Order: sequence, then structure tokens, then C-alpha cells
Amino acid sequence: MKQILSIWIAAIFFASCNKDPTTGNNTPTIADGTLQYKVNGNLVTIKNISITDAEYTVFFKQLQGTGIPHTRYMFNGQKGANNIWVFGIESDSLTLGNYTYDSTYLYPSAIVTTMTYNGQQSALFYGGDVMSINITSYSNGFISGNFTAKFTPFPIIIGIPDYSTRGTTLITEGEFKNIKCIY
Repeated sequence: MKQILSIWIAAIFFASCNKDPTTGNNTPTIADGTLQYKVNGNLVTIKNISITDAEYTVFFKQLQGTGIPHTRYMFNGQKGANNIWVFGIESDSLTLGNYTYDSTYLYPSAIVTTMTYNGQQSALFYGGDVMSINITSYSNGFISGNFTAKFTPFPIIIGIPDYSTRGTTLITEGEFKNIKCIY
């Protein structure tokens, strides 16, 4: 009797561990107000908790004016002091679609495109560096999309990045969902 009871308990345990084949995709979805991406294969998630907690995500629109040659939508996301994202999309009216920027974009646009991962800063700096942003939804002041990038790392202490390291910071599987836009 004990043996039958043990087998029955084990069967229930293993049955509860089976994955449901009807769910299809096992890729987790991200919550509203979240930025998620991989840096050289390492997952980073930044949620919109609060600026005072040093974990936040936000888009904001900057109008053309003194020091800003073109209207743009800037993104800023931060998780502590060691994981930070800043990028911009030059546009008077943000539309759905793809925006691609390379190292030649920085100077005429005055938009810094940089990220810090575990304290190591990387940016669009040399030829071959590129960031591709795809806006998939923009309504009621919330923006969603995905992105990839290839950046050059550089020292936190101001200096010129080593040319031999160009394009070695790879950003993959980037996604942002329902990020609030401040006008």
C-alpha cells in the first residue's frame, strides 16, 4: 500500500511539472513601462518604478530651439548608477516604423546615443556602430517598440575609445512597452 501511495504522489508531482503544450511561445512578456534588452547576451530589465528609486523609463519630446537643431523624442532609462540608456529619435511627429542611426548621426543631430551596462559605458562612436529602433505602437502618449544596437565601449574617465574595440558591445532582443511620453 505504501508503494502505491508513493507512486501516486510521485505521479502527481511530475504531472504538475509538465509544461502546457497549448501555451505555444514560452517567451516571457514584459510589463507596461518596461525596457528589456541583452548586452552581449546578458539580460537587463529596467522598470518604471520611480526616479527617486533610481529605476525609471521615460520618453520626452524636446522642441527645436537653442542648442537643439531638430525636434526629437528622447528616451531615458536608468536602473541604479550602473545601467543607463539614453537615445533619441529625430522627428517632429513620431510615426510607426524603423529609425536607424549610425556614428555619423551624432554631430548634426546633437543626440547622444549611449548606454551603460554594469558601469561600462558604450555609444555610437565609430563607423560600423549602429542603432535600429522600431516603433510598433504610439497612442495616448505611450510608446512601444523594439531595438538592436552595436556600440563601441569607452572608459568612464573621459578619453577616446579604443578603435580596436569598435562595435563590440552588442545589444539584442531590445524591447520597450508602453513607455510614457512627456510633452
